[in-house]
Amino acid sequence: MQRRELLKLSVALLGAAASASVSRALLADCGPRTISDAAAFPGSQRASVELLADMIIPTTDTPGAVAAGVPDFIETIVRQWYTDTERTIFLQGLDALDVYTMQSEGKPFCQASETTRLAALTEQETLAAQYQGPPPQRTVSKPKDDENAPFFTKLKELVVLGYYTSEVGATEELKYVPVPGAFSGNFDFSKIGRQWIY
Repeated sequence: MQRRELLKLSVALLGAAASASVSRALLADCGPRTISDAAAFPGSQRASVELLADMIIPTTDTPGAVAAGVPDFIETIVRQWYTDTERTIFLQGLDALDVYTMQSEGKPFCQASETTRLAALTEQETLAAQYQGPPPQRTVSKPKDDENAPFFTKLKELVVLGYYTSEVGATEELKYVPVPGAFSGNFDFSKIGRQWIY
């Protein structure tokens, strides 16, 4: 399966779970758009994004998010595909992590201790869990995407999508079968220990 097909399949499977901006980017295969080539993350924020990706999907017996190129994926989405509102929320979230670690240790997030970084990210997760978006719409069409979803929600979406639509995530973390065989409804999961992707 080519990456383009995997991206389109991911959008189809995620449906409403993926934000509108990310869905558009995946369907377009993250191709170029008319926008400045300036980096999405000023200063040390790129280092923070790499640390965050590694915190969410670290290297274990399989390569983690950084090895899969997730920070580049995040930067592409934030710079080229996010709306101004989404981009502002994401950048403010990165700033909030720096504020937390500066108050705790006097260091920016990317230089803080692992314990302090984890506490800062946990605080963002708690804030995201408390967020109440707009009430569900009773409509036949897909409800309008919530651009105001909190930073942690956006971060987690980007890391997970970026990882599982990468070659590393699809072929090394998942068990990849390019041509599926017969269906076995009673397969012993312990024989493979991972999910299959077709």
